[in-house]
Amino acid sequence: MQRSNHFKLTTRAAITAALFVSLHAFAAPPPRAYHLELEASPAAPFPFLARFGKVDLHVFRGGVRAETLWLNAFSRNGDAALTVLNPLGRMYVEMPVANIGPMVKKLGGSHDTISSAIPIATPVRGKVKGIDALRYRLVYGPEAWIDLWTIDAIPENAQLRRIVNEFVSALSPSTAAAARTIPGTPVYVELNFSHYKKLPLLRMKELKFDDEGESDALKVGMLYMKAPFTDAILK
Repeated sequence: MQRSNHFKLTTRAAITAALFVSLHAFAAPPPRAYHLELEASPAAPFPFLARFGKVDLHVFRGGVRAETLWLNAFSRNGDAALTVLNPLGRMYVEMPVANIGPMVKKLGGSHDTISSAIPIATPVRGKVKGIDALRYRLVYGPEAWIDLWTIDAIPENAQLRRIVNEFVSALSPSTAAAARTIPGTPVYVELNFSHYKKLPLLRMKELKFDDEGESDALKVGMLYMKAPFTDAILK
């Protein structure tokens, strides 16, 4: 009888251990490393942003980095702040992500007069740089729309989405509200309005599946001094 109970206990323990190992073996693997390079051209439709020129965006598994003519910035996933760097002055500041919108409004502001929801046409399948993508069309009128292409080859980067939403909301709250409902990672955005025909705002340069350069991109470089106020960099 004792042997039987011992056998049952041993068997039960073995099954439990096997189940644990099995569940562990089939658990979702960590996200694959990637480096998505994008180029944004916000100054074309918004001249007050011309001081920044074109913006090179580097999206990594661990966060996002932006590089412009005179300022760089990065933010790691989950960070409440954006680290803004002035390479010429070797200074940096920590700016709350929530301050991006007010800063953009201060520079030029939003003149959005659209009060109703912007309809989105049925997505169309296609490719961007050879990668499967979906085109979402935000329709503003019979001859006015924005085409937004997204991919799901990489997981959505929450920090990228958060920063972009803050930025776009300051320029056009109605557009930001519509864009928030679109899944995937944006890799190409094109304006088609009366004054802007086939004007690219965002385009993909390259997508690599490695983490080369990620560590350096998401940290403050050597010999940088922390500035006491954001104006020390942004003025």
